Amino acid sequence: MSVNYYAFGPFPGGEPDGEGLHIGQYVHGHRFLMRAHPDQNLTTLADWMAFLRQPHVVIRAEHGVQYSPDELEATIRERKTAQGWPRKDRWVHGYERPGYHVDREGVEFCTLEFC
Repeated sequence: MSVNYYAFGPFPGGEPDGEGLHIGQYVHGHRFLMRAHPDQNLTTLADWMAFLRQPHVVIRAEHGVQYSPDELEATIRERKTAQGWPRKDRWVHGYERPGYHVDREGVEFCTLEFC
């Protein structure tokens, strides 16, 4: 099961009648994969969290549930499953791949579109 998260507000890609600005994807048993938007200076978790904490930004999952920045950050930072097993790396850790990077906090990012 995967869940994509989006930001809505008065910024490019955040139009309320659109899909929203893609924040990233949670896949059960794996680490959260962030979507990097270099054109908006959103390439690290710190950049994203500062952006998401602005009062005009709304965070929603693809199934319509709204989340606070703190709730989303906790999901992004989860390193163990509910059963205590380590979450698996996605595609980034351990090798270089065009369009992917790991920020200084160890969070995986992709500059390419994905869902």
